[in-house]
Amino acid sequence: RGVIAPLMVLFAVAIAYLVSVRVVGWAGGALGYAVPGELEPLMVVLLLGVVTDYAIFFLSSFRRRIGIGDPRLEAARTAVVDTGPIVVVAGVVVAVGTATMAVAELEFFRVLGPGMGLTVLTGLVVSVTLIPALLAVFGRVLFWPTRIGHGATRPPRQLPHRRSSLFAATRPRLVAPLVVVVCTAVLVALGSGMSRTALGFTVIRGLGHDTEAQVAARAAAAGFAPGILAPTVLLLEEDEIVREPLELIRFEQLLEQQPGVAGVIGPREQLVGVPLGAVLARNGDAARYALILDADPFGAPGIERLRRIQRSLPGLLAEAGLSGATVSIGGNTALALQTVDTLRSDLLRIAVVALLANFVLLLAFLRAPVAALYLLGASVLGLAAALGLTTFVFQGLLGQAELTYYVPFAAAVLLLSLGSDYTIFVAGRVWQEARGRPLREAVAGAAAGAGSAVTAAGAALALSFALLAIVPLDTFRTLAFALAAGVVLDAFVVRTVLVPALIATVGERSRWPYGRFGLGEPACAAPTAPASSGRAPIAASQD
Repeated sequence: RGVIAPLMVLFAVAIAYLVSVRVVGWAGGALGYAVPGELEPLMVVLLLGVVTDYAIFFLSSFRRRIGIGDPRLEAARTAVVDTGPIVVVAGVVVAVGTATMAVAELEFFRVLGPGMGLTVLTGLVVSVTLIPALLAVFGRVLFWPTRIGHGATRPPRQLPHRRSSLFAATRPRLVAPLVVVVCTAVLVALGSGMSRTALGFTVIRGLGHDTEAQVAARAAAAGFAPGILAPTVLLLEEDEIVREPLELIRFEQLLEQQPGVAGVIGPREQLVGVPLGAVLARNGDAARYALILDADPFGAPGIERLRRIQRSLPGLLAEAGLSGATVSIGGNTALALQTVDTLRSDLLRIAVVALLANFVLLLAFLRAPVAALYLLGASVLGLAAALGLTTFVFQGLLGQAELTYYVPFAAAVLLLSLGSDYTIFVAGRVWQEARGRPLREAVAGAAAGAGSAVTAAGAALALSFALLAIVPLDTFRTLAFALAAGVVLDAFVVRTVLVPALIATVGERSRWPYGRFGLGEPACAAPTAPASSGRAPIAASQD
């Protein structure tokens, strides 16, 4: 509700980006890694989203204090005291979560993850230093032309999804469990689409429809076969194998009969009198075959065809009388197959590390193991729903054969980390409120207060990620949808409806084994603002 505040946020984002580009470039040079080109668009939207999120958290607290009559310096101080610890922990969670990609085997992710982690840390530093300073300097001017008067502020308008979370929180025995069941069922239904996710390389298909590469690829596929773009090479090796021409030709015929093979070029095409070297080795110990697949050699169908052929090779060699030969596979499809298989093992490894890191940070912040577990479970549900929805839209509705292999991977790490970001803000507010009143009232109060900031931050972050669709590549459009859909589900369903209902349902058991709420100071509790006599001014004058 102001013109100046968004300009302030954009200024902070610009500063964070200028610093991040140099920090990431310096780190890459120091470690001997080339920063991937895909990182720069991600840096822009990640900083735009993260800095905007944290600015909204500060502005929400600052506006509330200004509205009840605090001078701008005291309002800025209180906003930092109330929100600063939560923002710092949330930023660290996001940075650590994205940096967990460093444990991947693929170098692309080993560089991408730490690069995004450094980007988030830079945005965090800017958010907790520059933004509070700008709040203190500009005060009420940030909300112009809206006039924020002294005295109690009008309670925020409750949107339908926030009203449902309040209703669930105030009736934990009746409504909260039902809300948990309904939300979980919806998220699981959306997440079921992940079972149909196919991964591949979109090197050519991901380009614009009218690009030269796309036009040439379609012409080649129509005139020959799709696999002509990148034939797969099979190499047989055995001592004096060229002296077994009938067996080599029989093996070529068997390869041609395999499903998914459009054609084979091999020893059968070796003309008499033509020097060896193309398909038969000059030393007589190797023979080569070129397989042309009937599907895009970079896509999921081509990869799956090669996988089936690879499994059948021992039997085909035995049937052809070449059981003593060793076989190797090369080419772009073989590289794509190996990359996708490596990615799947990387995904399991990084999932374990990321979940463990998020759990440890949530536990340290909330001092509530039970709460940390079900809050992390809520994050995983939201993540699965976003990826399942992405598969349904792009593979189901739009008819694409696959998603670019790294899109679900990058989206999963980002959404899990950003989900914990919002979790910390919502749960942190609940924990603060629970210091002085019953948990049921604390959840209702936090749902009303934190819900506005989370939904506003979620909308801003979703729009930021949607900007990736501007990049004229299918890969970035898919990633933009996955991230935007994930953030919307997280902000409007998981954090503002499911999480309050979970806390209300589990109740005081959330803090087991550390005791009940209100019995001791939680780790996330914000300290009380200092008395006026002990204030240390942070600027020369106040409003």
